[in-house]
Amino acid sequence: PPSPEETPFVRTGWFRGPRVTPTVFVLNCPKCGAVSRWFRSRDPQIILNPKRWGRLCGEQEDLRLDLASYLGFIQIRTIVPLDWDHIWSEFRAIEDGEDYRDEGFNGFDNWRLQDDDRNFAARLDEGIGSWTRMLAISPIPELCSDVTNFYLSCECKGGLANNRMMQDMERYCERVADTRKDHSGASTQAGTVNGYAIKRAGLTSSDITLIMKKAAREYGSRKWYQI
Repeated sequence: PPSPEETPFVRTGWFRGPRVTPTVFVLNCPKCGAVSRWFRSRDPQIILNPKRWGRLCGEQEDLRLDLASYLGFIQIRTIVPLDWDHIWSEFRAIEDGEDYRDEGFNGFDNWRLQDDDRNFAARLDEGIGSWTRMLAISPIPELCSDVTNFYLSCECKGGLANNRMMQDMERYCERVADTRKDHSGASTQAGTVNGYAIKRAGLTSSDITLIMKKAAREYGSRKWYQI
């Protein structure tokens, strides 16, 4: 458990399995015997610790969101691969007078992201499980969307992935489709069944996008169980 000094900064979250209570990991160096204490945190003064403090993808994205908020002209939306323990961002600069809430915008011409994220479908070959959908999340409802098809298609087909992945993309699509049928979650990287539940509910990509936008609009005004 965290010490009294650590308690205000420790948050729950996924690391070596899901956690619902704050946890501090005690790490012992096998070479020098030094003992380090590490924990997940949302606080910048903890995340920016210069003394070789480890940062997972969640902490990195927290810093990007904080920086974008401070600068004021960078817009970010968070990408979540459903049933896979990872997260990253798409970002773009906002020009003066630009209507960045335009619901007609559904492409990726103005968004930027790293190549590893753009080609995330290739990670399906790592042998650690699969994801089932890609969701773009933002506090701006118009920017929330199911973007699975963009990550499962190459640039020459209007998607995101590098064209060199074209020969493998059909196989990746089949892998994701098969994983959505797994009621046990054993074939997902996170061991969860979100994609299966969505498939059983009969929700389409358009349905998911509408639900996400509605959730963003109503965030904070309803309980999670209220429809």
